[in-house]
This record gives sequence, structure tokens and C-alpha cells, in this order.
Amino acid sequence: MPRFYSIGIIPAPIPSFAPHGHETWEIVLYTFGRGVSHIGEQAIPFEPGTIICMPPRIPHQERSESGYTNMYMHTNEYPWDGRVPVFQDTPERSFYNVAQILHREYVLKQPNWKLVTQDLFDILMLYLNRWQDKEPAHPLVEQLKSRIAENLPNPEFDVGEAIGDLPISSDHLRKVFNKATGCTPLDYLTRLRIDQARHLLKLGGFSVKEVAVRVGFSDPYYFSRLFRKTTGQSPTEWAGV
Repeated sequence: MPRFYSIGIIPAPIPSFAPHGHETWEIVLYTFGRGVSHIGEQAIPFEPGTIICMPPRIPHQERSESGYTNMYMHTNEYPWDGRVPVFQDTPERSFYNVAQILHREYVLKQPNWKLVTQDLFDILMLYLNRWQDKEPAHPLVEQLKSRIAENLPNPEFDVGEAIGDLPISSDHLRKVFNKATGCTPLDYLTRLRIDQARHLLKLGGFSVKEVAVRVGFSDPYYFSRLFRKTTGQSPTEWAGV
């Protein structure tokens, strides 16, 4: 696993950075502005959320007409097949959010900070490994999945309304969603809710009614019927009560 060395931030927009190189890998997350990063002979465009893994000892520089900011991390190694690895952060800014915590821990250097920063950096590397061979996801599918996940406990959440809020034909989004996940948006919501209910029931300490409410069902009897239909067991049977 790559070893974490350091992290820094360019906090205010700058138009360019002079050519330079490092003895280490530099992983750069662009947080503001659009421009082009020149790495050796390659020119890679960037925008907010672009992540570029810059190999050691290869000169690189950035240029942006409107200015840019970024976060940059140094590590000892990264899997490389000769192409500069480039990724895009998720719509929820998963990589950025963890990187922000990593930067704070690195700057404050509280007790056990070296262990904490390495663990946080490992999470960032796991994100990149996940994205390495993954076919690019449809951004609106990812956006809908996030909206569904955020509304698991909300019994008033309407999947159809959430689909209608997105700038795409509802029928087309349902098709690409089904292709990406193997199920409809409503089935995806149900699957997440039942999975969460399974976890809560095994955890114990909650009644069936309390679990139903926590996963977005206002009617515990409907929840119980759906749970049995999905799992083949009633909630109490699953909980071992």
C-alpha cells in the first residue's frame, strides 16, 4: 500500500505554476477553476474534481486563464502502466471530503496523527483503486443513487419526483439506471431500505415499528410484508426473536 508523506493546499486561485518535478508521486485534486496540466509531453485538461496522479521525476506544470486551486499529496508509489492516471471525484465530492480531513489531521498533528493520516490516505487510495478499472458511471445515475441514499429514512420521498427533477428524460434515466444497477430506481430504494433494516434488526434494541420508521416506512405492517417478500422471513424471524 502506498505510504503517505505529506499534503498541501493552494488556497487562492493562481494562473499557473512553473515547471517542476518531485522524487515522489504527487496526487493532485483540483478544487477550483479549469485549465491544462502539462506532464512531460502530455496535456491533461482539468476541472473541479479532476484527480491527476503525477509520476516522479517527470516535469509538470499547470495553466489556467481564470486561475485554479488544488490539493496535492505526496506518496512513495502508485501503480503505473506508463499512462498518467486521471480520475474524477464523485458528485458528492467523496475524495475531496476525506482529503479535507486528512489535511486537517496533518496540520494539527494531534496524538497518533501519523496513524490517522495514513489510514485516511489509504481510504483515498481505495477510492482510486475502485475507479481504476470501472466503466465511467452516468453522472445522473450517480446523482439519483445519492439522492435515494440520502432519503432512506424519509417516508415522503418520491422516487418519481426525484427522477423528474433531473435534466434528462425519465424513461431514458430509468433505462440507464437499470443497466448500471440491474434494477429500477424504486427497487434500488427498497433494496437499500431492507438492507438497512436487516442490519438494525440484527443489531438489536429496536422494535419492528422503530426499525420501519428508521428506514422510511410509516406503516410497520406494510414494512413487515415487504420484508418477508424480500428476505423470505418476517422481521422478528430475521432478528432471531
